[in-house]
Amino acid sequence: MKALDIARKDLKIEFREKSTLNFMILFSLIATMMFNVTIPQKFSRDLFAPLLWLVFLFVGMLGYSRAFLREIELETIDGLRLAPISPLSILFGKIIFNLVIMLLIELIILPIFLIFFELKMQIANPAMFLISLTAGNISFVIVSSSLSYLIIKSKARELLLPIILFPVIFPIITSTINAMQMAMNGFAGISSPLSLIISFTVAIIGVAYLTFEYVFLE
Repeated sequence: MKALDIARKDLKIEFREKSTLNFMILFSLIATMMFNVTIPQKFSRDLFAPLLWLVFLFVGMLGYSRAFLREIELETIDGLRLAPISPLSILFGKIIFNLVIMLLIELIILPIFLIFFELKMQIANPAMFLISLTAGNISFVIVSSSLSYLIIKSKARELLLPIILFPVIFPIITSTINAMQMAMNGFAGISSPLSLIISFTVAIIGVAYLTFEYVFLE
């Protein structure tokens, strides 16, 4: 598949330079340490899920748009337009690339966050907690990757992306935090927020499928 070729190309560049990955890991570690120092221990369990999701949210906001931004900086975006590759293959290639980066960040940061907050033995349903976090991150990657191309030509893209992205991903934010907190406390009904995350992600994929080709070639 052409999408896998695009993702493989981006991953080779990223693992050679490690600029985006190192930045995202460093930001995550700094945010984790700041939360650990400033949040009183008695509130740490109640705030664990929102703070953890906040770390991934801001790291992703800063990092996932790099998939398209790198093409602008290297002046290769016109080459992608002229290549015998469908715009949708390019989009899904960028999504796959960001998903791999997201999984690496999650694999590194989640254990560190758990150790800092001393909560590794206090999650009632660890499997569902991990599924909820990963589902929210996957949905966030798909939405941010689909929307990031809309703003990369803007001079104020760093300011514009949150303005566009936050209202769109608000259902993902609330549903992911609810699902994570339900998993921590062992509550039933966790399928409801997970179903909303999945439905919202499918809807965004449908919108991207219908509109990205026009936006990319414009």
